[in-house]
Amino acid sequence: MKRTATIALFLLLSVATFAQRQKVTVSKDGAMMINGEVVAYIEREGCKLLSPTCQFFITDENDNMLITVTQQGFTDKSQTSREFPNGTPVAYLVFSFKGFDRVGEIDSPFTMKKETIGRLIAQWHLIKDRKLDPEAVEQFITTNGCKFSEKERLQSQPPAIQIINQQ
Repeated sequence: MKRTATIALFLLLSVATFAQRQKVTVSKDGAMMINGEVVAYIEREGCKLLSPTCQFFITDENDNMLITVTQQGFTDKSQTSREFPNGTPVAYLVFSFKGFDRVGEIDSPFTMKKETIGRLIAQWHLIKDRKLDPEAVEQFITTNGCKFSEKERLQSQPPAIQIINQQ
């Protein structure tokens, strides 16, 4: 009886999760659609092999900027290995939002496609009714913070020198 109840609960949760899942697509002209409805437009700049920049610009239907996503990177000197004796390369995404002074940073996915950025925007529910959702943006910024740029900043500072006065 207990096992049947557990299986039924699992199936119910699976169906509920599947029903809530958002289907994100991006058309060739950059229209980002969630469950078939256009919510924004994505334009990509750079992001090619050996390209020095990788940025995504998310706009509304009137071409007003909503979100800028920039890929950044640094060498994490605290994470060394045989392959990377001087530190492991770290790539991350910086999300900047119109009307917000702060940014949020997340791990960079392996593939930098418009669809990938669209899925991240949908996952965090950053756009609601074709506009930025201030509560979702605030949650994104608070949850993710600036952990990558902060770590890079701390590693690039010269080591502190302690002066011990012996008397």
